[in-house]
Amino acid sequence: MEKRIEISAGFNRPGQSAPRTGSKIRMITAIFGLFVAIIAATQLIARKDDESVRAARVTDCDRLAAHPSDTQKLAPGVVQAEVDIPTARKACQNAHDQSPNDGRILYQLGRTYFYNKDFEKGIAYFRLSDAAEYAQGQFVLGLILVQGNGAEPDTCTGGALWIKAARQRHIYSKIFLANNWLDGMFAECKFNITEQEIEGMVSAAEELADTSTQHEDVDTMRKNWESRKR
Repeated sequence: MEKRIEISAGFNRPGQSAPRTGSKIRMITAIFGLFVAIIAATQLIARKDDESVRAARVTDCDRLAAHPSDTQKLAPGVVQAEVDIPTARKACQNAHDQSPNDGRILYQLGRTYFYNKDFEKGIAYFRLSDAAEYAQGQFVLGLILVQGNGAEPDTCTGGALWIKAARQRHIYSKIFLANNWLDGMFAECKFNITEQEIEGMVSAAEELADTSTQHEDVDTMRKNWESRKR
């Protein structure tokens, strides 16, 4: 009678010889290659999904009122002199009606008021953007308070807002915080932050730099930081 041969599932029965080492290596290599290919394909699909979601979130408010230096913007951005205030405000109000707690929209809506010298209403929207933890809103509100532009100067509150923004993916809050920290602006403020953390922000800003201007600003900050440490 012909002897039936059974195939083991990953182990050898008594009396059976083990597979050759070369075969094992080829099998492991093939499995590993398949595993890597699956991971790469999954990451590619995830990136495409993220891009699709991002594109779906872009509103007319983003197209008309995003700031060019906002690291988290969803559209290229418009400089102040080119913002069509009435049209942008209407678009941002519509977007706000749809998403009343969106920090990005709140910031951009605030821009349309602040640029029209309605500082009170603009700052009110910036404060709402801060409450929604949107970094650009926090950064701009901090800048207003540090400079006293449309509000009473408050260096420590402004610096605290920069810290909150700098702990997110936002390039200019990291730059302004580091530069003004070096200048001693916050010497009297009791901030829960160390120079080591700020130095880490300097490195993070280098990774976020995208335009030639941003690269120049980051290079200047890095040189200032390194000269201080000497």
